[in-house]
Amino acid sequence: MPSSEQEKFIEEVANLIDKWSFEQCAYCNDGTLVSIDGMLDFKCSKCGKTMNPIEYLGEIAKIVFNYRENQTNPKKLHNIN
Repeated sequence: MPSSEQEKFIEEVANLIDKWSFEQCAYCNDGTLVSIDGMLDFKCSKCGKTMNPIEYLGEIAKIVFNYRENQTNPKKLHNIN
């Protein structure tokens, strides 16, 4: 049974918040973070990207923006011209 757009949205946001909480990379699946020489920022051991709270917030903002776009323009969602 396919999920509604709202359920998909909630699931994506919850997944990203879980990654943030468990100090996992916002971009990779199973990407663990390592401290950068005692700094407050972390680096992903898988992709090498630096992670900080702004990265997670940026990814959440992208999810929210896409959800809003799909709600205001449903044709885009279903690729209908």
